[in-house]
Amino acid sequence: MSIECLLDVSCDSVAPADLYTAVSFPPPPQDRPYVFVNMVATADGKTLHGPVGSTAKGLGGPTDQLLMKRLQERADGVAIGAATLRVGHVVYPGDRWRFVFTATGNVPLDNRFFRDAPGRAVVVAPESMDATRAQEIERSATLLRAGLRAVDVRAALATIRRRYGVERLLLEGGSELNWAFLEANAVDELFLTVAPKIKGGSGLPTVVGGQGLPGNHCLPLSLVSVYREGDELYLRYRASAVSGR
Repeated sequence: MSIECLLDVSCDSVAPADLYTAVSFPPPPQDRPYVFVNMVATADGKTLHGPVGSTAKGLGGPTDQLLMKRLQERADGVAIGAATLRVGHVVYPGDRWRFVFTATGNVPLDNRFFRDAPGRAVVVAPESMDATRAQEIERSATLLRAGLRAVDVRAALATIRRRYGVERLLLEGGSELNWAFLEANAVDELFLTVAPKIKGGSGLPTVVGGQGLPGNHCLPLSLVSVYREGDELYLRYRASAVSGR
């Protein structure tokens, strides 16, 4: 079965193994990487297959898993939140920079995230993180300080661009970290797999959490492409800046 192109500039049907292999991005801003988010969600927007504390594994089908790897290959580095890292072993291509964002330093240092790429794992944390924990982290990873009591996303991204040469950064959640990037006007694109499932549950996270934009404000998105395989959809959006931020 081929993936059916519903909207694209070229709009050729492609085999699943070929989708996103040649995806291109605009040049990055001068002061940070070009950031693209990749998430999978149910039709009602939930991003976990099980209860709070579980993972998204099982939401998307085999093609979603394949596309996740394809997008990782298109990035110079990948960023995730500490809560996402704590719920399972995270595997990335060995030559990719990997960044985990944490307010407290509560990261599982025995995770493959650190073991698979010596010298390529970076913990991004604020200055207020406990000094003893900082020493523990520095035995397994590089520690990048940004912000006083919370991570300053813009400052962290400036360092990631300047120090590590990352021009394209893939953000894989979770929900709260996605919000932190969005609030910092640091989301350029969203790749979203819509799984043909309903989950429900008022306490389960969605693609973006946090406090949300005030009043009637929303982040405008421009649709770049939509692909379909069976009942699963693969959407690509380009984001605008958050007004007033």
